[in-house]
Amino acid sequence: MATPTVLTVSIPGIKAIGVDILGAKAYNIMEAIFVINTAIFIGTPPITLLVLTGLITNYNVRRSAYIQGGLSLKKPYQTALSALRSGLCSLAPFVDDIAVGNEDTLKLSMLPYSAKGNDTGDLIRKGALPTGLVYSTGSITGSAIVSCKTFGKNAKYIAIAVQNEMLPDGTIMTADGQIILPSGFAAPSYIININGKRVKSLVNMIPKMDYYLYYVMMFGVNVSGLSLPLKIASKN
Repeated sequence: MATPTVLTVSIPGIKAIGVDILGAKAYNIMEAIFVINTAIFIGTPPITLLVLTGLITNYNVRRSAYIQGGLSLKKPYQTALSALRSGLCSLAPFVDDIAVGNEDTLKLSMLPYSAKGNDTGDLIRKGALPTGLVYSTGSITGSAIVSCKTFGKNAKYIAIAVQNEMLPDGTIMTADGQIILPSGFAAPSYIININGKRVKSLVNMIPKMDYYLYYVMMFGVNVSGLSLPLKIASKN
């Protein structure tokens, strides 16, 4: 007999909330648990309303300052980001103990949730790579539609099209998302799409020019290595 699926708050899902919407999302979670649904979320949560409100306010202030003030204010912003994510993650066991897998209760918390055992991040950390790359020419000159095989729930995707040549042997994508070329090689001309979608439209390609397409997968802070390349061309 199959083991029933158990829904739980998703820690990777919390960490994957985009920084542009994190402040607003955290505020909604705070209101859902501490203000609107107090008859459901009873007991003593691991973080107080006052502390969580402070984390949200500090994050919003630090992010705004970083956007306006530049790199000199990056460190305080990163600290505030980490603190807010940790605060939200601390609510996971509290909500799970109350919900006991009930999807309606999980929805009321406003926290992301998934079936227990979502291993997308673990598989990427262990070396999983994008596969099944395909393409077709786009509808306008210099464009192409590219895609790869679906990998896992909540995975995000980056596509890199390198002009007229493959990346040199020894090129790596680090676990934190940095491309490193072998010593002595200059970066080739390329087009990159980082919108997170699996199916992407590449534009401004040179007609009749070969490109070599690579895909990279992301899940939260986990970044895969580069896929095997696929030779593609744009619409003439």
